Formats: sequence, structure tokens, C-alpha cells
Amino acid sequence: MTTATITVQQRSSGLRNAVASEWTKLWTVRSSWLNIVAAVLLTGLLAVQFGFSRAWENTHLAPGAIAEKSAVGTVAMSAMMIVQVIVAAFAMLLVTSEYATGSIRSTLQWTPVRRNVVLAKAIVLAPVLFGYALLLGVIGAIAGGLAMGEWADWDLAALVVDLLALAAYLTLAGLFTAGIAFVIRSTAGTLTAAFLLLIVVPMMMSQSSLRALVWCAALLPGGAGQNFLSGSADPLSPTVSFVVLVLWAVGGLWAGLKILQKRDAA
Repeated sequence: MTTATITVQQRSSGLRNAVASEWTKLWTVRSSWLNIVAAVLLTGLLAVQFGFSRAWENTHLAPGAIAEKSAVGTVAMSAMMIVQVIVAAFAMLLVTSEYATGSIRSTLQWTPVRRNVVLAKAIVLAPVLFGYALLLGVIGAIAGGLAMGEWADWDLAALVVDLLALAAYLTLAGLFTAGIAFVIRSTAGTLTAAFLLLIVVPMMMSQSSLRALVWCAALLPGGAGQNFLSGSADPLSPTVSFVVLVLWAVGGLWAGLKILQKRDAA
């Protein structure tokens, strides 16, 4: 008498397999590449505009004013304050596209431990966003520096510091956006929330004459990012601003995980 042996293949539910799956999904969809192309073009155009503007200001000074060179890294930062929404959209689409197509059901079937779904997306996004931001920063610095001409300061050490700071900020902003994408689920809603929290609301509050609103702006992700990149100590130091950014990123992912664990995938 013989005994039949049945081998059951274990479902690919581990974090390692989830990371591999998220990496594949990120680079096999057309939206990721279109996002990168759009960001590169917009960064270059904005950097050229800001560069020409600073050169013009130095050649049309008010009486008694002294012309000064500008670090090329600061031009890249100015451009990225606008382009950051496109970078946030890059991170967001890894989540919202699955809800839009219904493929989130398949994702949760093959990775039933929902914590691993959020962790896998964060693990994939963190280095990709950092590299993405560095690429855009380099493009912005070169384009802006060439546009400024003789007024460009190409100090390498300062440029490296500016690029690393920019990459750190955009990485954290992207992770925060990915986290709230699990909460909001829709592409339009998540992008609107990111636009408001990263640009509009902090900008409006920081211009207020009320000190309380200035403090509120500095505690929002966009305001903390602005303080961190500019090196301003008012109202928060760059170090504290960076901690605020980390808390927003972690908090966004944590909120996304809690919502994912409670809601159905529909």
C-alpha cells in the first residue's frame, strides 16, 4: 500500500516577498515613469526661471544695495517647494492606484498580515524617494546655476548639504503622503490633502501677523520642511523641525496601518 504525499506551497505572505512585490509594482506601471518625466521637466523649467530671476535682481539693484552670489542648492530648493507635490503623488500612487483598480484585494490576499503591506510600501518608497529627490535636486541646481551665470555659487560642500537635506525632506513628505493615502484611499483626495498640508496651509499661516499661527505653520509637515531646508531657527530650529517631519511621516504610516487593519479592502 502506498501513501500519497501532498505538498502545499506556502502563501507568499512574508515581508520579504511583500517588498519584492511592491518593488515590481512600482516600476511596471506607466504612471511612475510619467511622474518622473513630469517632475524632471518642471524642476528644470522652474530652476531656470528662479536662476534668471536672481541674476536679474543682481543686475537691477536699488541704490546702495550690494550684489551677492547665490548658492545653486538654494535655487534647487526653491524649485522643489513646488515640485514636491509631484514627488508626493509618486508615493501616493503606490497606494491609491490599488484602491482605484481593486487590486488591493489581491495584495491583501497574498499578504494577509496587513502590517507587512504598509511596511513593504514604506521600505520600497524610502530609498526610491531619496534617490528621486537627489536626481531632481541635481537637475535643479545645474539648471538654476547655469541660468544665474556669474552670480552662481558652485561651492560643492554647500551643495552636497543642500541636496541631502532636500532628499531627506522629500522622503519624509512622501512617506507621510503614502500613509494618509491608506486613510483617504482616493487619488484626488490624497493629493488635495498633501497639497494643503505641504504647501498652502503652512504658507498662509507663516505669513500671518499672529504668532500662534506662525507656530502652527511650523508644526505642519510643509512648514517644518521649510524651516529645516532654510536653516531658520524661527520659530523652531532645523533639528526640531526635522524631528517634527519624522513624527509626521511615522504618524501618517501608523494611521494608515490602523485604518487598513480596521476597514475592508473595498
